[in-house]
Amino acid sequence: MILRIKVSRNDFNAATSDGWVDGLVQGREGLYTYVELGKEQEYIPKPTDDPKTEYRMFRGCSVFFATSLKRLAEGYYEAEESNVTVIIYC
Repeated sequence: MILRIKVSRNDFNAATSDGWVDGLVQGREGLYTYVELGKEQEYIPKPTDDPKTEYRMFRGCSVFFATSLKRLAEGYYEAEESNVTVIIYC
């Protein structure tokens, strides 16, 4: 599974292998995520990527899904997935 997660500029810049970020799943309005990042690998741009957007890729991530920012902040998740490839962008 590959997920694209929109994150803040601060989270994007601070993201490291085995770190974490939170953000919104691309194409899924109102689906918030907390991501425990795996190992960072080189992101190879796709022809459909926005040239004004920056991307980074992490493999082997654990992703926790919440339906609101409040639930995310409190650690109440509706679902979780492991061993996910995550592309963060801002």
